Amino acid sequence: MGLRNISNEIIAEIESGLSREEIFQKHVKSNPSGALKYAYCIASIPTPALRKQYLTTNGLLSILLVIYAVITVLAELPININEPTIFILIKTVLPLIFSYFVFRFHGGIYRLIGLWCLYDLLENILLTGVATIADALRLLILFFVIVLTFYIAKKVFPSLKVLGVKKDSSGNYFL
Repeated sequence: MGLRNISNEIIAEIESGLSREEIFQKHVKSNPSGALKYAYCIASIPTPALRKQYLTTNGLLSILLVIYAVITVLAELPININEPTIFILIKTVLPLIFSYFVFRFHGGIYRLIGLWCLYDLLENILLTGVATIADALRLLILFFVIVLTFYIAKKVFPSLKVLGVKKDSSGNYFL
């Protein structure tokens, strides 16, 4: 069973009133080898109260990622087809993919977005600087994306780390 199917099943169980711990125990009982996968899926789903509280901030982040993708294309115009354009494509499509996962409120992606954008921010500052208004706007948007992703990750998904789920001192997963 894939992560999407597991997540959809867990969301339905949360909406039916089961606690996260009960859901985890139920799934681990039927498949003990998938404990990490189930813990990750449960920790990646925000509680309804947190989802409602951070919905506006999350929407702003999603919009900023789309705007960043558009500005990246505009900053590269005119595109010379004779030169490699794969990096322009990656820097445009990846924020759009991130925006989809942010829109879906998937907790596992926020810290990765922050790290990717931090790398992109440093790369832009060191390699290109602020030559045009588009570059300055792109750097400003990147800064806000980094701040928002780490803020949402810390507040809404405190049980997750960059890759995986945090454990307590006795080895149990935080859900």
